[in-house]
Amino acid sequence: MIPARFSIAAGLAVSLSVATIAQLAAQQPQYPKSSSNVPFTPATGRCLTPEQRKVNETYNARERPTQPGDDMPFWDPEYLVGTWDIDMRTPESPLGPGGQSLGTLTMQGDAKNGCLYAGTLKAEDSDGKSFTRAISAVYDPVKKVLTWTEKDSRGYTIVKQGPIGGELGGLFHHHFGDDPSAPATTFGGKKFRIKGVSEMSSPAYFKSDMQVSIDGAPFTTFGRITFEKQLPGEGK
Repeated sequence: MIPARFSIAAGLAVSLSVATIAQLAAQQPQYPKSSSNVPFTPATGRCLTPEQRKVNETYNARERPTQPGDDMPFWDPEYLVGTWDIDMRTPESPLGPGGQSLGTLTMQGDAKNGCLYAGTLKAEDSDGKSFTRAISAVYDPVKKVLTWTEKDSRGYTIVKQGPIGGELGGLFHHHFGDDPSAPATTFGGKKFRIKGVSEMSSPAYFKSDMQVSIDGAPFTTFGRITFEKQLPGEGK
């Protein structure tokens, strides 16, 4: 049998604990029970072959998790269409000052070539100076190779060419710059080879991690670029 004084003490402790938890809960930010969602529309363009489009249609129509044996979906370059907020974080180099560059990129498909997409990046570097990049993206659906070209207003061109692979969950990767015969960037009397991988993990977000070799030196980290798509209702 528990003595009365211990029963009373235990009861007070429980009461105090409940009161303390209730007080702490009241002090926490009250988040809305629900938030608005942007409807997801799978990227569907004119570049993929009829067989590839059929695989994607079947994949997107499923209402269950993917399973072993399901057909791997195909990346569709229509994914690129829209306006993206760009955040570039790169070290100082002859190609530009180190630090953060911010801007926007608007991409759209070509009316005649269903595998060609183009746009203009308008940005400001860490020194507050404006620059632009004319972007073109050409996709070969048979070879699954994307050629992404950036023509910078500061006087150089970067070509990121390589295969796109993916996973059943819808994650895609663009590996670029691994081919030593690919075009290099020349600027200021130096030769730059840029390689890396772009990870497309969301319909509205992807990132590109890069490495650079200057004049044949070993590759070193060359920063990251993130792309976040402006969605309806965000007020951007």
